[in-house]
Amino acid sequence: MRILLLNNNPVVNKLVTLSAQKTSNTLDIAESVGAVESKNYDILIVDDALYSEDAMNELKDKIEYGKSLYICSKDAEPAQEFTKTLKKPFLPTDLVELL
Repeated sequence: MRILLLNNNPVVNKLVTLSAQKTSNTLDIAESVGAVESKNYDILIVDDALYSEDAMNELKDKIEYGKSLYICSKDAEPAQEFTKTLKKPFLPTDLVELL
């Protein structure tokens, strides 16, 4: 499975990287929408720090993806356009279960 992580938080990077390694998935990490290469992904994971409607519209123009996951803080409002939501803090095993 091919995963794209849009994130600029080093802790989230580490947790998602560990989860992807456990499940033998390919992981691409981008710190901005501009750094995303045009490819097809099975899962798009977006951290709440980089989420905006404009960013999502730009991503939809650049890439194709099957499912999406929104990683957000406990008090953040869930974004309706994502398939799943994962609240921070989380363990790699929590993400592995979702993958």
